[in-house]
Amino acid sequence: MPGFSDEKREQIREQLVESGRELLLTYGPKKTTVKDVTDPVGIAKPTFYQFFDAKSDLYIEILQREFEEYMENVRSELAGVDEPQEALERLFWCYAEFGEGNPFIQQTVIQGNYQEIIGSGSEKQLEELVQAEMAEFIPLLEGIQSRSDGPLAEMDPFIVLGLMGSSIGLLVLHRDEYEQYEGQFEGVEQGYYGQVQEALISTLARGLTVEG
Repeated sequence: MPGFSDEKREQIREQLVESGRELLLTYGPKKTTVKDVTDPVGIAKPTFYQFFDAKSDLYIEILQREFEEYMENVRSELAGVDEPQEALERLFWCYAEFGEGNPFIQQTVIQGNYQEIIGSGSEKQLEELVQAEMAEFIPLLEGIQSRSDGPLAEMDPFIVLGLMGSSIGLLVLHRDEYEQYEGQFEGVEQGYYGQVQEALISTLARGLTVEG
C-alpha cells in the first residue's frame, strides 16, 4: 500500500472504524456514506478502498466489535449470579440496552436486516460472525437453563432468543412511540416506556424460570 507505513495504515484503519462506528450509531447505516466516514479521517473517498474492499466490510468490522462489547457486558452481568430468574433478567436487560439508542444494532440485530444493510456480497463473512457470536452466547443461556425449574429448562435456546427479540426487541424499536404517550393520556406519566420495559422483562423472566 504505497504512501503509508504499516503503523500509519493501522492508525488510519482504526480511525475509519471509529468514524464509521460513530456515524452508524448516530445515523444508522442507510444514511452513512463512504465520504461521511473518510472526511473526519482526512483521506479521500477512493483511499477508503485501500483499507476495506467495500463499505459492507467496514460494517462487519464494526458489528463484530459491537458484538464483542455486548458479550463482555453479558459475561460481566452474569458473573456470580446463580439464581436463574435474576440471571435471565440481567440477560434481557443487556439485550435491551444493546439496542437502545443504536440504529445500527436495531436495524441489523433486532430487525434482522443483516443482508439488506450489509449487502449480499459479505454474506459468508456475516454468517461466520453470527455463528461465532452464537457459539459464545448459547452456552451462557444454557447455563441459566440448567439451573431453572421452569419452562426455560426444556426450551430450545433459539426459541428463547425468539421470545426475547419479539418482545423486548420490539419494545426497543417502538420506544419513541411509547415516550410520545407520556403526558398525552391521563394516567400515562413520564417514564412510561421504562415502566413497561421493566414490567415486561421481570414478567418474562419470572414466567420462564418459575415452576408452575
